[in-house]
Amino acid sequence: STLTTVAGASSKSHTHPICTMEVIEGGLGLATASTEGRVNYWSLGNLREPVESVQVGESVSCFSVAPESGTLLLGDENGAMHSISATGGQRSTRKQLRKLDSSDEEGGALGHYGMVTSISAKILKSGSSLRTAGLSKGFLRGSGGLVLTSGVDWTVKLWSPAYSDTPLVNLVSSSYDYMCDAQWSPVHPSLFATASSNGTVGLWDVSKSMEEPMTGKDGIVVEPDVSLRGLNKLRWSNDGRRLAVASGDLLHVLSLTDEVSRPKGDEDKTTMNQLLARGLITRQ
Repeated sequence: STLTTVAGASSKSHTHPICTMEVIEGGLGLATASTEGRVNYWSLGNLREPVESVQVGESVSCFSVAPESGTLLLGDENGAMHSISATGGQRSTRKQLRKLDSSDEEGGALGHYGMVTSISAKILKSGSSLRTAGLSKGFLRGSGGLVLTSGVDWTVKLWSPAYSDTPLVNLVSSSYDYMCDAQWSPVHPSLFATASSNGTVGLWDVSKSMEEPMTGKDGIVVEPDVSLRGLNKLRWSNDGRRLAVASGDLLHVLSLTDEVSRPKGDEDKTTMNQLLARGLITRQ
């Protein structure tokens, strides 16, 4: 199939660089965001004019779609988090914008300090029992609704927007480098990978530890050349056995052993029990 690109002919079209986009609504639609904070929803049958346009503050740096509801979770250049949900169902054109109140009782910020560089929501397999956990605030309850964010403040944060507007856990880089990307494994429910500006990849299994990555504090050195060390993005293969990692104009592919990449079967329950035991979430 061929997708024909069309120069914007509408006042709702983007006038600043598009920083992220994702196919939504079962492949029938497209969401795009530009650096001045505009989010547009498009029909793939008509790219001349967006179906709807939403202004999100003054900037957007990244977003991810919660596939069970179509809710967008967005980060901006100042570290704030926002959500856009459909008020009349996933295919509704009526969108509701909400800024997550990521502050403590004294008004101190608990979210990212500085730009949010990535957001990763889980994509659940068809028929997964986690799909039946129910929605709250446009996000799944339970471990299926856990979200990752990374930022230039050296941290990766674990969120559960169905339960709280504030991050549950802060995972700090031991090298105090920018965290450029964090992505859930598509097959292992508690495994995720991180990419940092010091050229290393980290692997975390939050069902085992929320303090230390599996790869140790030094991580896996992907790019030894100091001048090229910053890692930009990473993506998993569909089977969860390989990681594609970008640094500059280079692409690295890492292979993982089955011991690391394959789930044992109890990771969802173990992760939720840890969060409950720490008082980070409550049973609802």
